[in-house]
Amino acid sequence: MKIKISYSEDWELAGVIRLLSPKLKDYKVSRNKDGRYKKAYVELEIKFGEVREDE
Repeated sequence: MKIKISYSEDWELAGVIRLLSPKLKDYKVSRNKDGRYKKAYVELEIKFGEVREDE
């Protein structure tokens, strides 16, 4: 699964990466710094039909 994250401060991305870290496969920060928000692309290792532990 791939998702795009928009953020304005580096600490915001760090917090999201920390929350997603159990399933995080890879992430890449966009080099394009133009615009109001910065972007990062995250790839998660999630299989369909997987049951979460907290459910």
